[in-house]
Amino acid sequence: MTPNILLVEDDPVSRAFLEAATAALPAAVASAADAASARRLANASAFDLWLFDANLPDATGAELLAQLRTAGLTTPALAHTAAHDGEAHAALRAAGFAGVVVKPIDAAS
Repeated sequence: MTPNILLVEDDPVSRAFLEAATAALPAAVASAADAASARRLANASAFDLWLFDANLPDATGAELLAQLRTAGLTTPALAHTAAHDGEAHAALRAAGFAGVVVKPIDAAS
């Protein structure tokens, strides 16, 4: 069975790259450019993984994750960020993300 991933990324270039990279796994990818769209998708469909940008125009990735957890959703989540700061990564993990992926992401990874 092909995993179903929700990708949330506000930058169109990064979103297109991540959509192509995750689809190549193979995986089915639904994408959103902001937290509001992500909440609608997450509440409408079951996902095997969420991949959230740490900084969105209408919320942080941690705020989005907290909102979805409050709604009772338990999908595993990874954050992606351009931050190389270990404290920022620790804060994302403390917010409930299983891991943090640092951008730019190498297509070969």
